[in-house]
Amino acid sequence: MATDVNTLSRLLQALAERRWEDAVTLGAALAKREERQGHFQAARRLRGALGETGNGDAGEVPWRATGGAPSALRALLPVSPVELEQVVLPRHLREQLEELALEWRLHEQLEQAGMGRRRKLLFVGPPGCGKTLTARALGGMTSLPILVVRFDAIVGAYLGQTAAQLREVFAYAEAIPSVLVLDEIDALAQRRGNPREVGELDRVVISLMQELEHASPRGFVVASSNLPKLLDEALWRRFDLVLSFPAAAHRELVRFARSRLRTWSLRPPRNLLSILKGIKSYADVDRVLGDLRRRTILRQHME
Repeated sequence: MATDVNTLSRLLQALAERRWEDAVTLGAALAKREERQGHFQAARRLRGALGETGNGDAGEVPWRATGGAPSALRALLPVSPVELEQVVLPRHLREQLEELALEWRLHEQLEQAGMGRRRKLLFVGPPGCGKTLTARALGGMTSLPILVVRFDAIVGAYLGQTAAQLREVFAYAEAIPSVLVLDEIDALAQRRGNPREVGELDRVVISLMQELEHASPRGFVVASSNLPKLLDEALWRRFDLVLSFPAAAHRELVRFARSRLRTWSLRPPRNLLSILKGIKSYADVDRVLGDLRRRTILRQHME
C-alpha cells in the first residue's frame, strides 16, 4: 500500500508541474499494479484516463512522441486544500461536509451494508459565498487531491469534440481518487431548447448528464453554480446531494477575515471593519486581505 501512495503522490506532483511524460509513465505503472492484483476494471479505467489503447504499456500512447498530453490531463488544474476551520459555514452545511468526510472514511462499511456513499455533489449559491473553498476543504478533510476542471480545455474547437473530452475527464475521476471540481457548471449545463443556441449545445448538456448519471468516481465530483435557475432541470437529479449556500452576512465576513489573518500569522489591523465595509463575499475578503499581506511582506523586506 505504501508503494501505491508513493506512486500516486509522484503522479500528482507530475500533474501539478505539467510533466506529462512522467505522469503517463506513473499512471501506466499504477495500471499494471492494479492488473497484477486482479483489479482489471480499475486497470482499464486508469489506461482510459491516460488515453492508452489496448492493454499495452505507456510506450503505445500515440501522443507521447509528439510531446502532447491527453485532454483529461490538460483540463485538470491542481489546487491546494484548506482546513475546514478556514471556511465560514452555517452549522447545517458544516455538518453535511463532516458527514461526507465520514462516509469517505467508512465507505467499506457502507458498501458491506448495501449502502453507497454520496459521490456527486452540487453546490449552489451567489458568487463568492464559499462554494469552491468548501470543495477544497472537503479535499483537506479526506486527504484527496483537488483538481479544478478547466472548461476552456474541455470545449473543443468543434462542438462534437466536447463529449469525448468529458468522457476523458470522468474516466480520470473513476480511476484516480480525487475531488474533481466542475466550477460554474452552468457554462455547460444550461437549459435545453433555447432558440438562440445551436442544437449542438443541447447535445453537450445531454453528454454531461449522461456522464454524471453513469459515473462512479473514486473520490468526489463537486459541481458549483452561481446561477442555478439557468441549469437544465434534468441535471439536478444526477447529483447525490445538493447544498445551497447563503450569501454571507457582514459578521461572517469579519469572522472569516480574522481567521484568514490568523492563518497568515498577521495581527488584524485596527481599521479592519473599515477595510471590510461594502464587501459582500468571501472571495472579495480574500482578495483585500491578500493585498494587505502582500504589502506587509514588501514593507518587511524594505526595512
